[in-house]
Amino acid sequence: MTPTPVTTPARARSIELLAAAAHLVVAVALVTLSLGGASIVLPVALSLPGGGPGAFSGVDLAAAAAVVLLVSAAARAVVAVRPERGRAVRALELSQVSGISLFLVAQLNGVAEAGALILCYAVAAAAIGVLWLQGRAPLEQRGSAWPYSLGAAIAIVPWGVVALYQVVGLAVGAPPAPLVRVLTIVILVLAAALWLVERRWQLGLLTDARAELLRTALTLGTGIALLVLAVGLARPSALL
Repeated sequence: MTPTPVTTPARARSIELLAAAAHLVVAVALVTLSLGGASIVLPVALSLPGGGPGAFSGVDLAAAAAVVLLVSAAARAVVAVRPERGRAVRALELSQVSGISLFLVAQLNGVAEAGALILCYAVAAAAIGVLWLQGRAPLEQRGSAWPYSLGAAIAIVPWGVVALYQVVGLAVGAPPAPLVRVLTIVILVLAAALWLVERRWQLGLLTDARAELLRTALTLGTGIALLVLAVGLARPSALL
């Protein structure tokens, strides 16, 4: 029988550096779009009981999406140098990728209120923390269903907010752009796949190396989806 290949520390370091480079390439493309003015600014509003300033700020889509990729690139570089900190660093990375991506998806679907956007970010990021805590448990306790189920229940809440805005937008005849609707679903599928990968790792059905590879593909896929959104919304002809 052929022995199972072992990922050596040197090879693992090379994979992490390659992953960092791949995320960095997409981040540079997004920064270039932002600096070249080929991006859109998403409004942020603040409504106060006695009357407020309304739209008081904005978020550059390409620049914010670049932050998502830069977080991943930085995390991979740290793990390559300090592999013993890999689990904690990866949890921090995934929490920020999830939170910032959800923030942008919510904005693209019409959520503009600052409070709602901050809560979408915070809930999405905090849900990853539940996975991290469960991953720190001994192997015999890691497969427990209730912490994972609790984290998944928390994580789905901001996506419910996005779905509500999409449904209401369709009902009143002001839906998001088709590209936004399609890539919202794509990013949701990528987020769900990340949770599935984590669950299979918890149950021992995926090795550390295979789970890491899949997480890399999913975070990179999220970044590419945001890049397509930034290009498609600012310059639709570029995608034709």
